Amino acid sequence: MDQLQIKDLEIFAYHGLFPSEKELGQKFVISASLSYDMTKAATELDLASSVHYGELCQQWTTWFQESAEDLIETVAYKLVERTFEAYPLVQEIKLELKKPWAPVHLPLDTCSVTIHRRKQRAFIGLGSNMGDKQANLEQAIDKLRARGIHILKESSVLTTEPWGGVEQDSFANQVIEVETWLPAPVLLETLLSIESEMGRVREVHWGPRLIDLDLLFVEDQVIYTDDLILPHPYVAERLFVLESLQEIAPHFIHPILKQPIRYLVDQLEQGNA
Repeated sequence: MDQLQIKDLEIFAYHGLFPSEKELGQKFVISASLSYDMTKAATELDLASSVHYGELCQQWTTWFQESAEDLIETVAYKLVERTFEAYPLVQEIKLELKKPWAPVHLPLDTCSVTIHRRKQRAFIGLGSNMGDKQANLEQAIDKLRARGIHILKESSVLTTEPWGGVEQDSFANQVIEVETWLPAPVLLETLLSIESEMGRVREVHWGPRLIDLDLLFVEDQVIYTDDLILPHPYVAERLFVLESLQEIAPHFIHPILKQPIRYLVDQLEQGNA
């Protein structure tokens, strides 16, 4: 993808763990590459399809100087976050933050951190069978938006019977497609945080829930850890999930089963016939 590169922007600010760093300040140096499609900017003089690098450098300077953080990791992360927010056309950012005056009493040129993030698409399953179910789904989506997660598509809301053998009320279910620069584990933590904020209590496995947010897919990533399994292990077994996925992404290919969603729907329907 096309890239805008900014190298060695110097900013004086007051970040650091030591009191002297916050009192006296020091020089920091930013270098970054921003990836986005420059075709329209280059061929049609479409300024909305470009990043004004002069304005961006001024924004970085303003953002950089408006607080005093202990860690340069925090500063770099916030710069990446705010750049994605300010420039939706940017798809990927690699930012290096150097601290040439770091208080290291040894021969040293500079210390630096680099944060590299790119936008990716993910599918999230939503469910609720307590209280105002429709309102619960809408509130969860609003909370995702408030965290900078861009909602691309929403399926219809389906009324489904409980899954898992626990006697309870029917569910309101849907699937949404989102765009986010958060890595999959962080996205999962975000979903769990929203569930907690909304008052979900995990008392009975497969039991009633005010809100349920399942991370189904993050592009074609395959992850198996104690905390996260991708794709979601029950996607291909739940017809209501597949039907909602088929509505908004029928041609998405399951990265393990290597089949598009519409084929998985057909197979499950035939197996249940």
